[in-house]
Amino acid sequence: LTVSGTKEQDTKMADTPRTSFEVYVAKDDFKFHAAHFVAFEGYREKLHGHNYKAGVRVYGSRKISSDGYVVDFGNIKKVTRKVCKELNEHFLCPMLSDVMDIEIIDESVNLKCQDGSKFVFPKSDCALLPIVHATAEELAIYLWSRILHGLNSEWLLERGIHTMEVIVAEAVGQEATFRLEIPVDGLGDDLLDVRSF
Repeated sequence: LTVSGTKEQDTKMADTPRTSFEVYVAKDDFKFHAAHFVAFEGYREKLHGHNYKAGVRVYGSRKISSDGYVVDFGNIKKVTRKVCKELNEHFLCPMLSDVMDIEIIDESVNLKCQDGSKFVFPKSDCALLPIVHATAEELAIYLWSRILHGLNSEWLLERGIHTMEVIVAEAVGQEATFRLEIPVDGLGDDLLDVRSF
């Protein structure tokens, strides 16, 4: 699209159809049942759980690949199911919390909250996540990183996919969406730092 040019150039661009593609995948098994509580300065929720659901949307450029796909649904399904399964039936432990002291002692995770509450969980029952708060927003960032690792950013970019979004719902009508352009250099072995958003 030209911002300024000849009238002929502007007319030619206006006649060219502007297209883009997006693929959205949300399956019944893109879910995880997990316990959590949100804690921040001066506040802590009671321990409770949700039946979380996830969805993934990728945005592609103007052309589909020679195989007819933007991306095969199967690729997204395989990776997303794996990430959800890792979180299923766990306590979502925000290891970067600024209001909880978290210690791993032997096979236990000990949490001491700012309000004086204490919890002890078996380590095997915890998903030790690089998040500050166990909110749907921060979970969406975490899932985005894990799904990108599984799909491979270089492969996605080669297919013309420029952006990915992840939706995390903790209940019907309560969801958070995280959308970010796929980094050209990938993430390496790292995950996104939720503190930078």
